[in-house]
Amino acid sequence: MAKANHLVMPVPMIKSPRSFLMLPVLILISHLLAAQSNISGIVNSYYKVIEVIPAKACVRLNTIIGLGYNDKAMIIQMKGASINTASSTSSSFGDTTSLNDAGNYEIGTICSISGDSVFFDYMFLNNYTVTGQVQLVRIPEYYSATVVDTLKAAPWNNTTGTGGVLAIFVDQDLVLNKPISADTIGYRGGIFRLSNGTCSNIPGATAYAYNPTSATQLGATKGEGVADVVITQAGGRGAPANGGGGGNNHNNGGAGGANLTAGGDGGGNSSSSGCSTPIQGKAGKALSSYGGKKIFMGGGGGAGHANNGFAASNGGGHGGGIVFIRALNIIGNGYKISANGQTGGPALSDGASGGGAGGTIILSASSYSGTMNITANGGQGGIEDDGLNINKCYASGGGGSGGVIYFSGSVPGGVTATASGGSAGPEINHDVSCNTAVASFPGLAGQVITSYTFRSSLVLSNSYCTNLLPVELVSFSAYFNAGKVVLSWKTVQPELVDHFVIERSEDAMHWIERNTVAADATKTVYGYEDVSSVPGNNFYRIKIFRKNNAVSYSGVRKVIAPLGNEVIAIYPNPASGKIFVSGLNSSSPFIVFDQMGKLIFEKKIITTQHIIEVDLPSLPKGVYLIRVGDTVKRLSIY
Repeated sequence: MAKANHLVMPVPMIKSPRSFLMLPVLILISHLLAAQSNISGIVNSYYKVIEVIPAKACVRLNTIIGLGYNDKAMIIQMKGASINTASSTSSSFGDTTSLNDAGNYEIGTICSISGDSVFFDYMFLNNYTVTGQVQLVRIPEYYSATVVDTLKAAPWNNTTGTGGVLAIFVDQDLVLNKPISADTIGYRGGIFRLSNGTCSNIPGATAYAYNPTSATQLGATKGEGVADVVITQAGGRGAPANGGGGGNNHNNGGAGGANLTAGGDGGGNSSSSGCSTPIQGKAGKALSSYGGKKIFMGGGGGAGHANNGFAASNGGGHGGGIVFIRALNIIGNGYKISANGQTGGPALSDGASGGGAGGTIILSASSYSGTMNITANGGQGGIEDDGLNINKCYASGGGGSGGVIYFSGSVPGGVTATASGGSAGPEINHDVSCNTAVASFPGLAGQVITSYTFRSSLVLSNSYCTNLLPVELVSFSAYFNAGKVVLSWKTVQPELVDHFVIERSEDAMHWIERNTVAADATKTVYGYEDVSSVPGNNFYRIKIFRKNNAVSYSGVRKVIAPLGNEVIAIYPNPASGKIFVSGLNSSSPFIVFDQMGKLIFEKKIITTQHIIEVDLPSLPKGVYLIRVGDTVKRLSIY
């Protein structure tokens, strides 16, 4: 990175002895900055699942380009719910009879790729039905990441069955210098279509499903949700699960989409002459998360019925998408993480459209600092402008429901979390000669849920991935803790093993031996601690030597190690005002740099205590680098 090189290059020009002593620190800072990633735009990649093979913890994909060993991924089924379509004239049209596998999701780790088949370390938690639009979303991993321009997801595409999900893993700090947005990239709003203007008040276009492509268009296009309907039933006031219903002929308003709560009904025609029957779109219906086991995008708003076409963008609002973030620290800096629904399309002397529902946000973090807004709000219903036409008054759109926000702990201080329902669309320029306005309704408020654990299997794959482990090795884990990498493995056949050799690599290709552990016929669980891991990626595997001279290998485990001697600990982190430092020697320098390496604060610590309290100077919020002795650590100030 250019900034990192800029820190190192000027050092030889500095003449003071103290500056030369700082060279190792600047080099450490250079490496630390290199471990930080600037992220923006679309960072996920999306794959259509064409087959699920549960017994092998395997999915087959339309392509494997861009996927690799040890990649994190989300598997999620986007659709597949069953709804009542037996009668287009019944108010129960569109009721959810079963969600089936729609909304099922989990986070997993890829252990192998063969052809178009991708295998996972652990057995699947859920069932998946590929006809219900199952996708695999690759989740990028970062050591620390700074959002430098809006981070977003690809919009949902029902044709490819992909998109609508933003997901990242960050081992340390996620710093927001720009927003993270899954706004309006969820289920699509009902498409604007122009009717030829015919109407019938007796008996009227009162059914709940029509063909929206017909010229007369007795019912405008429904919003999209977890259930698809055939084209001949894709229009009309009936709501297909969480998608909002379309306004019926003539010029009735579309309804709002839904998530875990319902959207709002569209408004009705209130004309006092001509076409005047109020047959508004019905609200998208609330879904069930089954105790957090299912997640959904926001439902699309239904389109308003139109025959004039004065407002060209009259379609239903799109729902919010899905955001999944796992990080150690999230530093908000006043920015927003959002999955909001879109406002319904406006209308001029036509029916306006419903708003999209808020989506789903999952935040799994140990700490938060700075202020930030987390929003999964529903979109407002579309505005209806009657144009003061004598006796002619039409309908506004219903609001989309709020979405759902999940926190792994409690709602942290400094964080504002809202999942508000979208307001009803206003109706303006209502002529005094019209009947009383038939108002649209707002969407219901969504939910903010704490103490949530995202879905991830803990059952080791008993098929292909297990075959990557020798038959006598049934588990193998590795993780970084307190300055060292801790490895643990288990065998059920120790009597067959002579010894184990621990190997490490920085690139998963070139391996070096780290240690040898003798096997014991009475011992099944073994361990090793590597105190010399390198900053960044460390790959580990176990080489097993059997007593019959056969040799086999375990699978590979990746561990990301930070810089510095982790014997030194600084807490709390993030902090404000003061911190505690543990693991000190009797005399240690304590130096604070900004992220560009500029010296901010320095003091000499002389103590006989293992833990001391350090008062910090007044610092602007942000991320700083702390040198204690020979250790450089990152500290967030809020």
